[in-house]
Amino acid sequence: MSDRYHLKAGILFAVAIALLVTVVPRIIRLDLEQPLVVVINFIYLLFTFLFYWLTHHFFLLHLRTGLPANRAIRAMISIVLSVAVIGAIAWGLKIASPFPILKNPDGLPGRGQAFFVRAFRGLIVSALTYFAVYYYRLQAMLQRTRLENEQLKQENLQAQLASLREQISPHFLFNSLNTLSTLSHEEAVKEYILKLSEVYRYVLHYHEQNTVPVQEELAFIRSYIFILQSRFEEGLRVNIRLDPGCLHRKILPFALQLLVENAVKHNIISYTEPLVIDIYHQDGSLVVENDLRPRVNLTGGYSTGLHNLAKRYRLTAGKEVRITRETLKFKVQIPFLV
Repeated sequence: MSDRYHLKAGILFAVAIALLVTVVPRIIRLDLEQPLVVVINFIYLLFTFLFYWLTHHFFLLHLRTGLPANRAIRAMISIVLSVAVIGAIAWGLKIASPFPILKNPDGLPGRGQAFFVRAFRGLIVSALTYFAVYYYRLQAMLQRTRLENEQLKQENLQAQLASLREQISPHFLFNSLNTLSTLSHEEAVKEYILKLSEVYRYVLHYHEQNTVPVQEELAFIRSYIFILQSRFEEGLRVNIRLDPGCLHRKILPFALQLLVENAVKHNIISYTEPLVIDIYHQDGSLVVENDLRPRVNLTGGYSTGLHNLAKRYRLTAGKEVRITRETLKFKVQIPFLV
């Protein structure tokens, strides 16, 4: 709650206004009598402005809308409601306002005039507080966006630096794979080298890209699965069921590869109980679901790779990765970006 309602800033705001209204004028006028009245008025104003602050935050948080007219109605409701609640509390506790009230020029009690002035003054103060809260939230949102963009830039730079460190003449290696394929006379070896070169070609092409069509990622993942199945043979089964309409949608590069790699790395694979991985489309997301048979002697878990993938989605597109862990299944849903 403290972060969403900016409680520390609200307390500082309320304390500053309460001091400016109650203590500072008396010091300027050298009116140091009735300290109890000053304290009561200070507490009353502190509570009032803090209540305004929290109420306006609540309406800005929970009643969001894009229409200007609805935003104006939301602001009016927040302002009027906050003044009504404070007025009811002040009336119930018999608290007099610390501000001077205009008297009736005819000498009459002027209760109607006093009520009108107090209500009008309360609406003005609440409205000013609303705009202060709105401006503060807007600045906080802009600052958070700048920090996230800067963080994303730093992570991209670090990823590029790590990629440069790991690449030792990549084109030389890629050309060597092609040459090795032509020298080999065994079809199985030639096919394995071909798939490995396709994987490496994809890595070279998309390691600095922000998005990739599902069709391209699937072609890459099929080559990657071929390499895995060359190792595990019948112990690994991968089923891909996607509608043609999904193939032109976009996701983050290497997202599928990470999820398939996690499933292979963290689960038991055997000929008697093959590890089954299903890749399919559901509710505007690409789903990777696998059997859950965790390896006992494996340290760590899914969290590091999935955390990085979820962070990339959050910073790049503002979308969330959904993770579902059941007794026998582990499912990850990565949203389409376009």
